[in-house]
Amino acid sequence: MSILATVPARQIVSVSQDVRAPREEVYAAFLDPLRLAAWYGPEGWIVPVHTISLDARPGGILRLAMVHHESPSQAVPLYSTFVSVVPDQLLEHRESLPGPDGQASDAQVLHRIEFLEREVDGAPGTRVVLSQGPLPPEVHPGVAAAWRSSLRRLAHTVQTETARSRG
Repeated sequence: MSILATVPARQIVSVSQDVRAPREEVYAAFLDPLRLAAWYGPEGWIVPVHTISLDARPGGILRLAMVHHESPSQAVPLYSTFVSVVPDQLLEHRESLPGPDGQASDAQVLHRIEFLEREVDGAPGTRVVLSQGPLPPEVHPGVAAAWRSSLRRLAHTVQTETARSRG
């Protein structure tokens, strides 16, 4: 059952991105700290690799900090716990939103990331489907735009790596 099964549809944001790379390569870019740091976050944000802690198993953690490129004092921490991990297919995690003190609070957002095999531009590829909620509908446009930007960065990073390894 999906981590989002009990969340009303109107409170879920979903975005997708096709990546011209094998599913296992795209999936791996979510779990390798160096690769994750290369793409995670929307344009204008970076994730310093030293901020990443990752243990991809149910009950394991994902911690990182997104830092605004032009204003390094502006940082957004991520505090997540993995709920489901199906290699090359699915990641689900529960994010504890930061409170006023920047530490994890009781407010939570759920993430479901699916990795679906599909042809992309005539080559084997992957569709990444990312769903997140519960979120109030008024924030959906901004959240969707941020994830689209981040997933475009993912596609560029993985496709570049794949081309180099074949090259």
